[in-house]
Amino acid sequence: MLRIAILVTIFLLAAPLAGQSPQGEGAQALSFNRSISVPLNAVRLYDLASEAWTWTFGKEPGAVLRRADRDQGVIEGQARVNFRSAMLLLREESMGTVQYRVTIQVRAGECRVQVSELSHTGNLAAQRGGMHLGTLTTGDLPAQRVSGMSRANAGRLHAELKGTAKDRIDQLLQTFEWRLRAGVGP
Repeated sequence: MLRIAILVTIFLLAAPLAGQSPQGEGAQALSFNRSISVPLNAVRLYDLASEAWTWTFGKEPGAVLRRADRDQGVIEGQARVNFRSAMLLLREESMGTVQYRVTIQVRAGECRVQVSELSHTGNLAAQRGGMHLGTLTTGDLPAQRVSGMSRANAGRLHAELKGTAKDRIDQLLQTFEWRLRAGVGP
């Protein structure tokens, strides 16, 4: 009877710990936000934002415009960043894409751009199948455990993925802002 009481106590104390994951503790999904102030009315600014989308995010691999609503001032689309790891470990399996969503909200004098839902999908054609890190987070580790990879290597691969995606998205956001401001003129 004492053994059962001890086992029940241990089970009750350990149960809350079972749901916790050491992977990406407290980390949020990675996203990029930019607010651009431009002295134009909403309709003209929407037209410039639509053109800027075409010449920036619209030229990326897999770019698709999902919603373009001039009345609401919303442009939504998605694209991807192609990825090839510099790490020698499992390079073919981790090679793949980082898919992301772009939301552009236009109001009179302001254009807000949000890049979110960054998700890595590994190379499905790899001999041993793709290695997917899933949602990229602000933390040091992937959101979920990566099978077949140590925690340290998964952390390095996650950091490399974030770096590649951040560099490309920052470049696209800068170009988007430049195209938007160039349309205003002197």
